[in-house]
Amino acid sequence: MIDPTGPLPPAVYWRRRAVAIGAVVLAVALLGWGAIALLGGASGPQAVPAPPPGPPVAVAADAPPQPCADESMRVVAEVARPDFKVGERVGMSIVVTNAGDRACVRDINRLLRELMVSTPGGKHVWSSNDCVSESTNEQPLLQPGQSVRNDVQWSGQTSTSDCKDGQGKAQAGDYQVMARLAALNSSPTPFRLTAAN
Repeated sequence: MIDPTGPLPPAVYWRRRAVAIGAVVLAVALLGWGAIALLGGASGPQAVPAPPPGPPVAVAADAPPQPCADESMRVVAEVARPDFKVGERVGMSIVVTNAGDRACVRDINRLLRELMVSTPGGKHVWSSNDCVSESTNEQPLLQPGQSVRNDVQWSGQTSTSDCKDGQGKAQAGDYQVMARLAALNSSPTPFRLTAAN
C-alpha cells in the first residue's frame, strides 16, 4: 500500500501523493487561521472610544464682581438749567458712570461724594458735605455704561466746612458746580443766579 503500483512509473504516484498531502495541509492551515481570526476578533479587546471633551472652564457665576477702578469711572456735575433766580432752589446732580467694559462695584458712600459750588475764580460758596457726617452703605453693581445719579436741591445759602453760623445767601452772578467722588473730580459746570424781580 505504501509502495505505489500501477501501469505508470512509481515517481508519478509519489508526486501525486505529495501534491494531495500539500493540498490537505494547506486547507487545514487556512481553516485554522480563519477560526483563530474569527474567535480572536470576537473575544479580543475592543477599542474604547475616547470620552467627549468636558465643558469649557468658566468663571463661576457667583464669583463676586471686582471693584470699579478709578480709570474706568466718569464723574459729571449737572445743573437742571443754566439760569436761576436768587432765592430759588438750584437743582444739581452728581452722575457717576461706569465707563469701562465690564461690570464692577463702586462705593458711593454719602461721605465720598460731594457737590461744590464756587465762583468762576474758585472761591468756595457752598458744599453738600459742609457740616455733614452721616455715612451710607451704597455699593451698587454698575454694568458697562450704567450710571448712578444723586440729586441735590441747593437753597442758595452759603456754607463753610467749619459750620459757622451767619452764612448769607449767594448773590446774583456767575457760579460753577463741581462733583467729586473720593479722589475723582468732574469738570466745572457753569450756571447763573439772576436778581429776583
